[in-house]
Amino acid sequence: MAVEIELIRPPVISRETRISLDEYRGFRHVVRNIYTFRLSPARIKPLLDNLVEIWECTKRELERFLLFLEARKNEKQ
Repeated sequence: MAVEIELIRPPVISRETRISLDEYRGFRHVVRNIYTFRLSPARIKPLLDNLVEIWECTKRELERFLLFLEARKNEKQ
């Protein structure tokens, strides 16, 4: 989603957002595949501290992509 597909679409999210979201994806993998009693509070805290900022950035980028899709739809009509 962070890669442009030439002549098709721009990136949906930025490279920076992809990297940030990758940290949450990694955490999800740990939670799903390892017993939760092995979770480290020290590793969870930075994820919690950055959650609102990363969500806002992701939301903005998704909204921007939605505008692209709407413009594309209008071009075809």
